[in-house]
Amino acid sequence: MIFRGAEAIVEKIDWQGFIAVSKIRNKRSYRHPELERRLVTERLRSESRIIERLLSDGIQVPSLFEVNIDKSQIIMEFIDGITLEQGLRTKDFELHLVACAKILSQIHSSGIVHGDPTTSNFVISKDLYAIDFGLSTFDDDAESRASDLRVFLESLEAHHSEISGREKFLDAYSNWSSSGEVLKALEVLELRGRYNLMRG
Repeated sequence: MIFRGAEAIVEKIDWQGFIAVSKIRNKRSYRHPELERRLVTERLRSESRIIERLLSDGIQVPSLFEVNIDKSQIIMEFIDGITLEQGLRTKDFELHLVACAKILSQIHSSGIVHGDPTTSNFVISKDLYAIDFGLSTFDDDAESRASDLRVFLESLEAHHSEISGREKFLDAYSNWSSSGEVLKALEVLELRGRYNLMRG
């Protein structure tokens, strides 16, 4: 097993001779069975459409092998590598930060918000891959994109405060031609957060 969380169970499996990743969404026993089935179906279809969009746009994400609605399961390519969280503890951390900013801007350029872009949700193999689109949405709103940046920066600060990577990451993200509005929205989000913190 790779991961067991509140949303899903993720395991490495053999799929038709390929090493793959199985992701089975957890059922919510407190929901009416029919409502639960409908919500899981919608979420699976949305996640698979998002992955297909990113793949078609040439963005480094795992290939999609199979979607099984009855089993609440998605089967994807297994990316063999280390997490970005691990990679940021190496001498190449600046290169990894730049690569992460680039792939997140590409995701945003495709009209998608990742939803949970922590340093655990990127894998360094030959290239950097984004993974886990369980909370992703089709969304081109600047504030939604800024929320992605904020989640990443908070993850960076929580686990990698020793590298002071914020400016390097934001500078690389700013190379995207549509980044200006997103970076302004990030400033507003962070000011709002500090204000709420001061108010208690």
